[in-house]
Amino acid sequence: MPDAANHLTFALICLGMVLTPGPNMIYLISRSLSQGPKAGLISLGGVALGFLFYVVSAAFGITALIFAVPYAYDALRFAGALYLLWLAWQALKPGGRSPFQVRELPRDRPRKLFVMG
Repeated sequence: MPDAANHLTFALICLGMVLTPGPNMIYLISRSLSQGPKAGLISLGGVALGFLFYVVSAAFGITALIFAVPYAYDALRFAGALYLLWLAWQALKPGGRSPFQVRELPRDRPRKLFVMG
């Protein structure tokens, strides 16, 4: 059973992940600016649910499973590298768009905003 120090460390790491700006923050800002505060809050709900999924997965020992099966870790690592290469190709290919290029976003329904979060 984890002691209080482990729980506190885990909570601080989770807080750091939430406060660190990243793709989620860019998504929330872009939706809030283009569709208004209500769309931003709906998107925030989706982001929060996704973050909760990560925390619960970590708490139930998904990391231990990955360490126990070395091939699962390698598969996850290579899948992540391939995804990053795909993102780079999308930005660099002829006619590609940079993820930071300003563009008009379509107005999405609340359900889609939540799922995209």
